Amino acid sequence: MKRRSFEPEILDDPNVPEHVRQRCYRDLAKMHRYLGNVRWVVKQIAKDPLPVTKVLEIGCAHGALLQELRQRLGVDVVGVDLLPPADAPVPILRQDAVRDPLPSADIAVAVMMVHHLSSAELTQLILNVGRSCRRFLILDAVRHPMPMALFRAVVAPFVNPINVEDGIRSVRRAFTFGEMHTIVGNALEGTGAEFRHGQAPFFVRQVVDIRYGANEYESAAVRERSFLRFSFMAQ
Repeated sequence: MKRRSFEPEILDDPNVPEHVRQRCYRDLAKMHRYLGNVRWVVKQIAKDPLPVTKVLEIGCAHGALLQELRQRLGVDVVGVDLLPPADAPVPILRQDAVRDPLPSADIAVAVMMVHHLSSAELTQLILNVGRSCRRFLILDAVRHPMPMALFRAVVAPFVNPINVEDGIRSVRRAFTFGEMHTIVGNALEGTGAEFRHGQAPFFVRQVVDIRYGANEYESAAVRERSFLRFSFMAQ
């Protein structure tokens, strides 16, 4: 797995029937809860040092995570996706988050989305989000044999075949920890923004916390405590 795969995932195909897509996204929502991805996002938003009134999700699919954030945190939510559903339970806009102007929000999140992008597109996304949000939380897979083996053994037996195949492709398409760190660092160089980058045990996920206006609202002591908590939560 030295080189990234760029094989499209099945659910990226707009011709997938809607009832099949809905079933797959229901399974994905359950998987994200089971793996702790939802819990991590909720905790990061809940402990933000500034009030959070609105959250934007990049690549939100059918909006399951946004529903949870609205219910558990009482925030306004909006999503953007290239293939939004016709009847979504939350506001979802059909937009290209890499290139189109995005809705304003306090915090943007992207969960298992950025592996769909090239390095250049990820750089563009990071800069684009910074034009409308003060913070960007990224959670994604890590390209490594360990999460591939764990996914096949622990997750695959409990989800449908499309999610299994797409999960395998996701790991193959993901950035390594080093690749992600370099891309984010280069994208933010000279902007005054700060970021923290963590990796969970067994390479099951990596998380990036970008603070575009960090110097404006966090003291050095708060940033240090936040870094320590962030390192722990990445696990």
